[in-house]
Amino acid sequence: MPSTTIHKYVVLGLQTLATLLALVLISFGIYVVVSYDLDEVGSLSAYAYVGLGVSAVVIVFCGYFSARQEKLCCSVTLTVLLGLVIVAQAVAVYLLFYRHDNIASHLSNPLEATWKEELKSPGAMSLYQNRFQCCGRSSPQDYIVNDRLPPDTCFRDHDKTKPENLLDSGCRVEFENYWLKLLTIFNVLACVLIGVELSLSVISCYTMRNDARRTYYTKTSNTEPNGGDICYETNGNTFMLT
Repeated sequence: MPSTTIHKYVVLGLQTLATLLALVLISFGIYVVVSYDLDEVGSLSAYAYVGLGVSAVVIVFCGYFSARQEKLCCSVTLTVLLGLVIVAQAVAVYLLFYRHDNIASHLSNPLEATWKEELKSPGAMSLYQNRFQCCGRSSPQDYIVNDRLPPDTCFRDHDKTKPENLLDSGCRVEFENYWLKLLTIFNVLACVLIGVELSLSVISCYTMRNDARRTYYTKTSNTEPNGGDICYETNGNTFMLT
């Protein structure tokens, strides 16, 4: 298989992978924004994932456009743009990693409103308690101090006949742990995306070098200098073909 064909397949594979990763990050960010009533920090973190994905999709589209045009100037512009985007993405991912505990805490804040609703209207916490196998905000004691007994959802298999079935972990902790796991997964995916973009950047630089060489040889070649001979000049040396 010619090297040019292999090169095209590699680039296409990397672009496809980058697009899929970008769509996953965009979907995650939109899911978080749409599904929960977030505060400022939570919203910014969710939009950060959307921004990471959108920027990657734009880069892939520009790369495809540049390849179709087959112009050196387009490749140079794409490589510079890609470098700037990678730097911005790396800063964003670093902040998401560095502040993931704080972000998880802010993303868990919607549970506070649900707990207040539970105190007014019993059953509001059922969704959290069933999903995360937890009880109350911090522990089952939260119900007792509010003159209520823990509901069925605070017991394993909803079986209140056995005291040992009472779930002792609070939903706030379990919800934060849930976000910590999700953030770790999607932060890793963002790192993989940046790695793929770096690979595309290296390939783009390699392609530009080859294009520059090809352009150089074209410009320095002279046809028929001596009655039909073809002369090539490169690196200060002249070669003549007859």
